[in-house]
Amino acid sequence: MSTYFKVVPESSVPSPAGSAENFDGQVWQADVLRAEQPGGLRGHRFAYAPGGRSHWHVHTGEQALIVVAGRGLIQWEGLDEPRELQPGDWVHVEPGVPHWHGAADDSIFVHLAVTATGATEWGDRVER
Repeated sequence: MSTYFKVVPESSVPSPAGSAENFDGQVWQADVLRAEQPGGLRGHRFAYAPGGRSHWHVHTGEQALIVVAGRGLIQWEGLDEPRELQPGDWVHVEPGVPHWHGAADDSIFVHLAVTATGATEWGDRVER
């Protein structure tokens, strides 16, 4: 039985601008871990300039967000106001729940996103 491990050095991961179809403002997305099998685990690092944010979206599988820097915001369907996120916070994103996340207007925001399975279905821009 063989075991496979992959170490991904930070310096080896490009961080291009996120798609304007899915993000508003300046957002950079690093695809750190790509799925090794269909629908498999993926890992990304997102960096948002102040005020940058994702559009509304839904994950068909589970996802965890881990905040590593700055102040962020997250809002999901049914929540009246965005909730603030700080470094060290973890968010369990349940499948099928529309939500968005991004930087506070006066802070950068960096988070890791670990997606266990499934796809992301993108929706509308966040109304300010």
